[in-house]
Amino acid sequence: MATPSQIQAILSQRQPLADRLEQVELHLTTLEGRLRDLEHHRKELVAKVEDPQAQGRLKELYFTALESDIAAKKSSLAKLRGRFSRNTLNIGVVGRARQGKSRLLCSLSGLSTAEIPTGEGQHCTGVKSIICHSSQGETYGEVKFHSEQSLLQEVIHPYYDRLSLGSRPFSLSVFAQEPLPSLPDAASTVNKAMYSHLQRYHEHFEAYRSLLQHSMPLRVERERIREYVAQDTVAGDRAYFNYLAVREARIFCPFPNAEVGQVALIDMPGLGDTGLGDEERMIQTLGQDVDVVLFVRMPKAGGDVWAEVDVQLYDTARSALPELPLEKWSFWVLNRTYGLNRGDNGRNCQDLLDEMGNKHLAVVDAIVANCADPSEANEKVLDRVLDYLDRKSTRLNSSHEFVS
Repeated sequence: MATPSQIQAILSQRQPLADRLEQVELHLTTLEGRLRDLEHHRKELVAKVEDPQAQGRLKELYFTALESDIAAKKSSLAKLRGRFSRNTLNIGVVGRARQGKSRLLCSLSGLSTAEIPTGEGQHCTGVKSIICHSSQGETYGEVKFHSEQSLLQEVIHPYYDRLSLGSRPFSLSVFAQEPLPSLPDAASTVNKAMYSHLQRYHEHFEAYRSLLQHSMPLRVERERIREYVAQDTVAGDRAYFNYLAVREARIFCPFPNAEVGQVALIDMPGLGDTGLGDEERMIQTLGQDVDVVLFVRMPKAGGDVWAEVDVQLYDTARSALPELPLEKWSFWVLNRTYGLNRGDNGRNCQDLLDEMGNKHLAVVDAIVANCADPSEANEKVLDRVLDYLDRKSTRLNSSHEFVS
């Protein structure tokens, strides 16, 4: 298992690369300035040169493609620099709903269903949560909320555009007070489900409206964390609507294994729900905030195969940071189940392992572990991830692997 000194060594080895990336960004910024100067001089010359042939050649000079290429490279470098500048190792847990990712997070963090949404019914995780170790020994949350403007522009307006609902509301008050436009008659099943999500924002506006006035993060005591990150209660009642106003939540708690205190866990809503923007937010999180991603999959005891949605999830994650091959920073976790409730899926876990190559789901490793068992989650999953990072950090952080 990686010790605190080894984890610190991993983080320290990344900083020199972050510094080098910053220098490259500065060089590209200088090039941008010189291109702007060239464009300015080109325009001046076009106006002054009388030779038609020379003037024609000057007009054919375009720097737009170069400027776009530099901007794209700067964006990629900024992502990588942010990745290597963090003082924690961030592990993202993703997967379809009902696969056991929240159970895995509970096992790794020591939290319970009172803080991390888990359930047997509908999709229960409402927002992205970052779970961090608290050396003070207490558990609490810090919740960041949308402003009225950001909720309108980033959440509500995209529904109107995607669902062809006509003119966007110019304010949240207008959105809440006026009836929702009707869906087109030919709307697909997916669009109808998305419309139901928009209805939730509309119908329960008064339940979360006051939260949009919080400009600073709100500290939330342990027993109230779930009210802000979940869609339903522990009993399974769909009675929480605070999450509709939440942009991001951080949960601080004493990890069972304090030696991994510089590890942060990132919980994202399960894919397969039809909330507009969930996939885009996952891509942004993986590209900017995650060092290692764990794909969680629970094979059915009665028989299972890799589905198209699994391949799509993998491809979506791969698009988050194309500069860094996904097989160098991802793991599959096959959630092992036993007993009467879910049955024994051990054979089907092996079947999926055997088929991974045929589906081209390349990862560092595929791990079979009972996500609900803290000892298996820590020893088979977390320890293996940290050991890999410890062994490979020097090679993984070499510039020739990350910067083209």
